[in-house]
Amino acid sequence: MTARPPTGAGRRYAVEHGRRGVRIGEALAEARLQAGLTITEVSRRTRIRDTVIRRIEDDDYSACGGDFYARGNIRSIAKAVGADPEPLIDEYDEVHRAPGVLSAVSLDELLAPAHAPGQAARRRRLKWAAAAGLALLVALGFVAYSFLSGPPRAPGAPPAAAGHPVTHAGRTSTVTLPTLKTSRAEALYGRHRAPAAARTVTGPAATVRAYIAAINGHHYGRAWRLGGKNAGGSYSEFISGFSTTAKDTLTIVSMSGDVVTAQLTAQQTDGAVASYQGTYTVEHGVIVGSDVLQVG
Repeated sequence: MTARPPTGAGRRYAVEHGRRGVRIGEALAEARLQAGLTITEVSRRTRIRDTVIRRIEDDDYSACGGDFYARGNIRSIAKAVGADPEPLIDEYDEVHRAPGVLSAVSLDELLAPAHAPGQAARRRRLKWAAAAGLALLVALGFVAYSFLSGPPRAPGAPPAAAGHPVTHAGRTSTVTLPTLKTSRAEALYGRHRAPAAARTVTGPAATVRAYIAAINGHHYGRAWRLGGKNAGGSYSEFISGFSTTAKDTLTIVSMSGDVVTAQLTAQQTDGAVASYQGTYTVEHGVIVGSDVLQVG
């Protein structure tokens, strides 16, 4: 003889005590009728649409939008009609829930007190703890990556050159800036750094070398910042002064305080070579004056 699902009071007992063999929708529908409520009234209490409640009472959960929402809807409807939601949730897990940790937890369960009765409640708390731990690990990994890679740098405007041009009988000569490695501090702090001249150049001689290197490398914005802006004339005039210069070779002769005495050998684009000698006066990492003359 085939066992039939309990009916009437027997079914309510099965729902309350978590017995199997009772459809969730059927149990919710009977509890609603016993409570003297219509589907519309339950909808008003739970803010779940009438059509969704009707489908759940028919054991159709396709309108819920997934296990997370289906479990939440079952719990809300059960509370509204006076039924115990826990055995219904357990029944849903056994029969309908898709595999996976996150799909097994509804919003109401996350907010449920820790003393919720039964092995199923403890099992759900463990699943939520595992999911929360995974999410925390992902968040910590992202924070660590962001810290190590540093804030993104906004693309800057073309450098407004700073440098003091070497006078070549009405021309100015040009020099290359070697590529500098980015330090860990630069990577971490990005824009919040000292000005370029103070950051990359130490001492008057180093400033003059960086200035000539910037000109050789056609980094005229950097050369302008390192002192070209103090040579007189506009930025465009500063750049045009190096149009016939192929490369400058710098030799530091001596230093006296902030004054650097240097020699320059300028190779022109037509193959000619000219020699220059003079002084550069450097203050705070920037060339503020020069007296350079052609000597050969």
